[in-house]
Amino acid sequence: MKESRGTCYFLGHSHLDAAWLWPFSESREVFHETCKKILELMDKYPRFIYCQSSAQYYEWLEESYPEVFEKVKKRVEEGRWEIVGGTWVECDCNLPSGESLVRQFLYGKGYFKRKFGVDVKVAWMPDSFGYAWTLPQIMRKCGIKFFLTQKLNWNDTTIFPYYFFRWTAPDGSSVIAHQTVGKYSETVMEERIFQQMRMLKSRQGLKDLLVLFGVGDHGGGVTEDMIERALEFVEGKKEVKGRFSTAVEYFETLVRKTGGKIPEVYDELYLQYHRGTYTTQAMVKKANRRAECLLEVAEKFASIARGYGYEYPAMKLKEAWKKLLLNQFHDVLAGSSIPEVYKEAEKLFKQTFKTVCSIVLGSLRAIASKIDTSGEGRSILVFNPLSWSRTGVVQVSLDRLGGEKEVEIYDEHGRIVPSQLLEEEKAIIFVAEDVPSLGYREYKARMKNRERKTSMNLSVEEKERGIKLENEFFVVKIDKETGLVKSIFDKRYGREVLKDFGNRIQIYDDRPVSGRRTVTLQVDDATFDAWEVYIYQQPEGVRYVELDRPIEVAITEKGPVKVSVRVRHKFVQEGRPDSIFVQEITLYQKIPLIVFKLWIDWHAEHKLVKVAFPLNVHSDYTAYEVPYGFILRRNPLSPNATLAERAKYEVPGQKWVDHSDENGSYGVSLLNDCKYGFDTINDTVRMTLLRSARYPIELRANFGLPVEVGETKPLTDQGKHEVSYALYPHKSDFKEALTVRRAYEFNYPLIPIIEESHTGNLPKSHSFVSIQPENVILTVMKKAEDSDHLILRFYETAGKDVEAVIQIEGVLKDVVETDLMEKEVSKIPFKGGEIKVPISNHEIKTIKIEFEM
Repeated sequence: MKESRGTCYFLGHSHLDAAWLWPFSESREVFHETCKKILELMDKYPRFIYCQSSAQYYEWLEESYPEVFEKVKKRVEEGRWEIVGGTWVECDCNLPSGESLVRQFLYGKGYFKRKFGVDVKVAWMPDSFGYAWTLPQIMRKCGIKFFLTQKLNWNDTTIFPYYFFRWTAPDGSSVIAHQTVGKYSETVMEERIFQQMRMLKSRQGLKDLLVLFGVGDHGGGVTEDMIERALEFVEGKKEVKGRFSTAVEYFETLVRKTGGKIPEVYDELYLQYHRGTYTTQAMVKKANRRAECLLEVAEKFASIARGYGYEYPAMKLKEAWKKLLLNQFHDVLAGSSIPEVYKEAEKLFKQTFKTVCSIVLGSLRAIASKIDTSGEGRSILVFNPLSWSRTGVVQVSLDRLGGEKEVEIYDEHGRIVPSQLLEEEKAIIFVAEDVPSLGYREYKARMKNRERKTSMNLSVEEKERGIKLENEFFVVKIDKETGLVKSIFDKRYGREVLKDFGNRIQIYDDRPVSGRRTVTLQVDDATFDAWEVYIYQQPEGVRYVELDRPIEVAITEKGPVKVSVRVRHKFVQEGRPDSIFVQEITLYQKIPLIVFKLWIDWHAEHKLVKVAFPLNVHSDYTAYEVPYGFILRRNPLSPNATLAERAKYEVPGQKWVDHSDENGSYGVSLLNDCKYGFDTINDTVRMTLLRSARYPIELRANFGLPVEVGETKPLTDQGKHEVSYALYPHKSDFKEALTVRRAYEFNYPLIPIIEESHTGNLPKSHSFVSIQPENVILTVMKKAEDSDHLILRFYETAGKDVEAVIQIEGVLKDVVETDLMEKEVSKIPFKGGEIKVPISNHEIKTIKIEFEM
């Protein structure tokens, strides 16, 4: 009996980028034209099956072309138009927060269920630039079983070993994954199909090939000649059998034929390419972080304010989320689009900020109106958006205090709190201690009636060769000749933090290099200026300059709350305007961080900027935050590093990075408010600050799109930038030191609200919600999508099985665990306002609470 050569599963597809070499507004029209074309082909070819992702596209179609939308809906009902993906757009999968990735599925799958009655099972990310290790858990808890990509074929160092595998997250959740053999835009060429079938059989012994055919990137989709060639396989005219199929059918067929016995990947899916996308377009990345944080804060306080007469703005919040999710499309957030795209993105972000800031203010005003603020002076109500009691710096503009400079700050017990006037900012700062979890604490601003001597744990001292900053935690020495941090001494543990000068600003040559190729694709690397990091591939070798000849080193603040030093540098590049770097290095009273604020006026060409800290700790591994979790990565120059580990010379991270001693005795975390690209080599942790690549305008010609005559290729990231980062030295490892909490505090500041004196039912200090133990963080508190119930979401941060204990106000009626789609899973017992629920290591947990009316 002749052995079967397998089957080709043909699925029509159009990979439409929501924005890239064209703006969002153009993609709306391109999707409409693509749909009309596909519908016509379906009329002509009754067996033809097509798939399309991205809820945003369907919503555009529904809004602008309802008659075409209804025709698509009919084909979906017939099973000939497969909805895949389940996300709002095909988003970046490294840079969005964990909650953003949840909302991609929550709003995407929710839309498809409401409009089409479809529960999407296939996550569709064929072109995103790598995939965070925590994604399988998010997918499974959103009802996703399968995952498809083709991007791992683009690796530049090692060949990804599998086409069909089980991808498992740190918590043990898994999805069945398919790395396609071919591209997402095949044209059904016989020899190419046979070659791919040979590759699939050779590598994994599989005979059934998925062929995604159709014009990609700028829509258009399938052509008649492609369908005709596929029909030759389907009608038995070729050596290999063929059938038109859905993605789900293909996945289920392979699962059945393999019996589920497939290789497992227990790791991130790191793309060995496009490493520059963690950094290019710094402004959109900063806006993304700010929007993510503000949306979570708005939902939390709007949920609390509901109990005090505030109407929860569900539709406004959802629309704001959808704007953010659209801007997380992989070519937008990654920084690889043309200038027009970023003009549209900026407009969307401005709309989001306006909406969300209004909701935050309205919610806090509603709560503040119920607080007892009686007593002398103006009340400063300091709100804490995080789920633990915390101490932090509060800054209030003098305008909000009536313009008075001579004020003092008192706590709710009438004790004076050290404060400091910031002349340049025209603001007053103080440290608010032990502000209750998801709650507030009242302070009073009163007219100063006499000069007081404030005891200080802060000092700043200038000598001929250096400046010394000191608080109760650290002694920081700044070298005046270089402007670098010479020493950070941890007074608590008698330990030097740095092994060499730190806070080094390094500016590398980063010019595109021709001739490099991916392992499996014939792609000229120089095409991808906005995508790639070239600093290690320069023909002359790695070349950089270090900013160590400052034009200013000066004390700017002397306490009692803040001491700081300003360092100013100039970077000169021939043929370009000078770039200016202004740093503020700060210690605060009662805050165990060394805080750095950096203002950059950037005008360089083909340069990449890093800030480096050589640390006095040793380990082969460094921990990086990823969406709703963390990952350990090895030093790529370690003698023990594999080739794949050596390829990770630039890696994605989020709010924190931690490098701790191998024995777990001591470590240092680097926190940030807007950066995503990092590397750690030989105990030196570096964060990538900026690039200056060319926009990919000339690539428009590849799609038959006009490129204006004489149009120059402008540089990305030119102009002014502001970055905040901090070092958090600590005893033990990052888990015991609660680095995750410190990073959240750095990104979610305390919020001051000024309130006049009045009576109220709420006390002067109060917590509405708290959660324990310390390795569990509450990230979401929102109204449920389909009811008035309350949703809480929290996750485990240290890899430990624990029992989460939640304290919440109100009379509880019912508590259930749900999945991330808010579908009920099981009942949870409660007693009074206390809820206890087990949470596994690395788990994301969601509960839904119903209150008595």
